[in-house]
Amino acid sequence: MSDATAEDLDRLLVLQGVDDEIRRLEHQLSGLVEQRTLDELVQQDATLAEGDVELGAQLEAARRDQRQVEGEIEALGQRLAEEQQRLYAGALTSAREVQAAEAEIASTTRRRSEHEDQLLEVMERVEELEGRAAELTAVRSGLAERIAAATAARDAAAQDLIARIAEVQVRRDPIAAALPAALLERYGEAARRGGGTGVGVLKEGACSACRITFPMSELNTYLTGPPLTTCTQCRRLLIVPA
Repeated sequence: MSDATAEDLDRLLVLQGVDDEIRRLEHQLSGLVEQRTLDELVQQDATLAEGDVELGAQLEAARRDQRQVEGEIEALGQRLAEEQQRLYAGALTSAREVQAAEAEIASTTRRRSEHEDQLLEVMERVEELEGRAAELTAVRSGLAERIAAATAARDAAAQDLIARIAEVQVRRDPIAAALPAALLERYGEAARRGGGTGVGVLKEGACSACRITFPMSELNTYLTGPPLTTCTQCRRLLIVPA
């Protein structure tokens, strides 16, 4: 690294600046406001979807109860018709048979009336659930439109940042290509260790990358050494200005 020229050091700092710009744009891309808005809307829809499933199950159960009660009413109606037919057809010859038929007719009529009252209650329940289901469908339909719009906004914002990153990358490539391969490799390794920052400058007795001030003895070693070395604190490359 001591063989690095002044031009190499200048390019290294320019490269770091370009990489910083790329990193800032990538950070913006990963934290898009549009993405957070979309995530919130999608979460709302997921919550509503759970309610939709539960409501659908309740509605199906109510409709099943309605069909069952309707079937029971129909069966009671047929039984009532049969007993009335027996009673009024003159087929019953004894008073006991007539009394039994009349008692069965009264009991069946009462039971059918009770089932009809029950049916009204079930039908009201079905109507209520259908109304709630229709309201929920309308809400989710409106939410779907908002999600579509938020998705389009997120995509537009992301595409803009992706295009800007690509533009900066085009600027980066020739700068990186002009650096000696060994120096570029050392910079890349230091940047990976240092969260994207691979090089600092000795300024006012401190490394500009980690901002740690060196003791005077170590500072003198840097000042009398090569123009490019390694920070003993953060292990990044360190440029020592002439």
